[in-house]
Amino acid sequence: MTTGSRILLLSHAADNPNGGASRVFHLLAQGLEDLGHEVTLLHLEDMELPSNRVARLVAARTLMPVLLDRAGRKQDPSAFDVVLSPSGLGYRLYDALKTSDHRPLLVNLIHGLAKYDHAAYMTESQLGHWLVTVPYRLVTGPAQVRWDDLGIKASDVTVVQNLRDLSDVRDTLGGEDRVRLIPPAVHPELLDSSSDIVPPEDRAAAGILWFGTWEARKGAHHVPGAFREIRRSHPEATLTLGGTGKPEHEMREFFSPEDRSSVRVLPRISNAEQAAIFNESSIFLFPSLSEGFGLALAEAMCFGLAAVTTSTAFGGDYLTDQVDARVVPPTSAHLSRAVVDLVEDPAKRSALAARGRAIARTFTLERSAAAYSKMFEDERALSSRATTPSRKTF
Repeated sequence: MTTGSRILLLSHAADNPNGGASRVFHLLAQGLEDLGHEVTLLHLEDMELPSNRVARLVAARTLMPVLLDRAGRKQDPSAFDVVLSPSGLGYRLYDALKTSDHRPLLVNLIHGLAKYDHAAYMTESQLGHWLVTVPYRLVTGPAQVRWDDLGIKASDVTVVQNLRDLSDVRDTLGGEDRVRLIPPAVHPELLDSSSDIVPPEDRAAAGILWFGTWEARKGAHHVPGAFREIRRSHPEATLTLGGTGKPEHEMREFFSPEDRSSVRVLPRISNAEQAAIFNESSIFLFPSLSEGFGLALAEAMCFGLAAVTTSTAFGGDYLTDQVDARVVPPTSAHLSRAVVDLVEDPAKRSALAARGRAIARTFTLERSAAAYSKMFEDERALSSRATTPSRKTF
């Protein structure tokens, strides 16, 4: 794609350069600007949500396609070369843009298909592992699944971040010409910080780290049980929970009383603090049931942590059990056995960490942004996207 192209990015997440889906959009904007494109990035704060906290929450969870459509229209989207929005939420805007005089490329970015997240929540609920609220069960969850499907069909091309979603979207579309696999990027600050790490052999062998939101689809239910089993064999084991978004007293309640003093909770931390914690720990626990990619796993592995993960997203697509990580089923028993195995075998722990680190450090911002830029160019070159006489104005 020629430099100087105008790109509109519409994020559904609250503006947070250091967290979640917002981080993905901030980095994508930075990477595309570094390649010479002009990028406009909107976040949840630009959606004119109600001032009342409860009303804001309800609107964000049930009306996001309407809010995103309204915010996008105010930017004169037909003046852009590319419009990109996430998780099917741009379907209303895309349907309207298809009838505009200027035809931008319409891109749908899937962070992780909602149907798999929804299935994970409902399965954990059915097993009695997690409480799923009635509003989520009846409204929020099904709505997100529906938006994904509408967005895939309304867009010109859908970008996915793992092979599972690639296969599913291909099935939905009946072919592969409208779906692309582009992994996200490790944050450049973390990649730079991880160029010189504390040698793994100088860290506490049983120093375990979890980093991410504490929720059902992350396999959170299985962590306390696994930690209890780990400490039966290694009472010196410690567990740090970073970025959970929950206060320490609340998090400790999930764990057995005899383990609580060995659990440290850091609800929100900066990139610098995150790098420091990575350098303290030896093993990264990431038992997700459903993921779009799993950036926290890749980031930890960049710092030489040996990974214990599941075969979802990054773990399933790029890692091999007993070669560059431990890839195991998401149960307390499997997780604890894998961790104990690594604690008791320093040579294996170091070897897996080194090979995993080499893989994780390839997910650079330059690689991701270049893939998006080339995809934009290829898609626009494939066809001049024949336009229909305009019936709507923006």
